[in-house]
Amino acid sequence: MKIGIIGAGSIGLLAGAYLGEHHEVHMFVKSEEQRSALAAEGITCGEFPCPVPVYAHLVTEMIEGYDLWLVTIKQHAMDGFLAQDLPSDAPYVFLQNGMGHLEKLAQSGLRSCVGVVEHGALAKGPNEVVHKGKGNIQIAVYRRMDHDHGQALSKELHTAHFPVFFKADYEPMLKSKLIINTVINPLTALFSQPNHSILTNPSIHELARLLCEEACSVLGLSFFDEWERVKTIAETTGENHSSMLRDITERRLTEVDSISGYILDHGKKPLPYHHFVVHAIHALEYERGVRKR
Repeated sequence: MKIGIIGAGSIGLLAGAYLGEHHEVHMFVKSEEQRSALAAEGITCGEFPCPVPVYAHLVTEMIEGYDLWLVTIKQHAMDGFLAQDLPSDAPYVFLQNGMGHLEKLAQSGLRSCVGVVEHGALAKGPNEVVHKGKGNIQIAVYRRMDHDHGQALSKELHTAHFPVFFKADYEPMLKSKLIINTVINPLTALFSQPNHSILTNPSIHELARLLCEEACSVLGLSFFDEWERVKTIAETTGENHSSMLRDITERRLTEVDSISGYILDHGKKPLPYHHFVVHAIHALEYERGVRKR
């Protein structure tokens, strides 16, 4: 397939490297510096003996003629992306944290799948990524596509080293990932700790449990099942730093509004622990000059 990947952060680069083994991959990025590095040197990933060659373009150069678009940009970049005159002849797979993008996608008119990423990845430069934890990608049809098409896409993308699985229903898939993100991401960012702190620090462990309880009550999920899943993820990704911690460390705007903020906005009763972590992360962003108010 001819695949356009929008965004070349850690997940975009990781997908570009693995999919570039079997498909014609085009990376679409914001900066000329990154575009030049990708075009000249390809993607470097430690899992491959040599760089994976890809085509590279600016995101404003999207045109028709692709078989699939894979969108890996952050939630807060979605408004600007969807405001573009986007090609509509191929389906899109959106791989964002949180659930804040769903309403925007429904209004966009695009044929779309949504997905979750369960890989650990760290971008080391404009065209280098470290695969820190092997997992999978799960996708489900969201709008204007039938299940057969979504399932066929997942099979075409799937390999033994880069598994892509099809899910019949997008909602439980996204909700379960949202629970993990709203528990692990803000706490590890606030306390500057790796993921295993959810298990090893008694006070962080208790805060994590309380956040999980609140989120499950809002999303209508079983606390027992989701808490066990959170603990499993915290253990298997123990040495990793969450994306929110990396954003805070590198003075970037986080996705807290589309993760913890989504829970807060959809709660029908007070959620004191989510209220605190949203405003605490906002405070860190403000102090680092990346949030205006």
